[in-house]
Amino acid sequence: MTTLQPLAYGYVRDDLLSNRDPSASDTLLRAAARSLGYVLGTVFHEPGPQSATLPPVFVDLVHECRRAEACTVLTLPGHLASTSVCRKVLLAILDASVQEVSP
Repeated sequence: MTTLQPLAYGYVRDDLLSNRDPSASDTLLRAAARSLGYVLGTVFHEPGPQSATLPPVFVDLVHECRRAEACTVLTLPGHLASTSVCRKVLLAILDASVQEVSP
């Protein structure tokens, strides 16, 4: 019998990427998910700072986590730290864990 691995999603702010190559961050998150025992679904890419309290792509991430009942979000260091409201939403509303993956 095959066991299903838990589902995780990724979140990246493209403006914080040092090499400006979003596919490199996707590859990194996919490898990290695999090593942590997750299957990585979509990586949500936020284009940059937003004036809204919750950035639009982050809201999409929350809706998808809720729909799929995923409780883990993988991100790069600092990509959710600058938006503490976002981290609180993930932890409180979704009861999700946030794991930062170092390059």
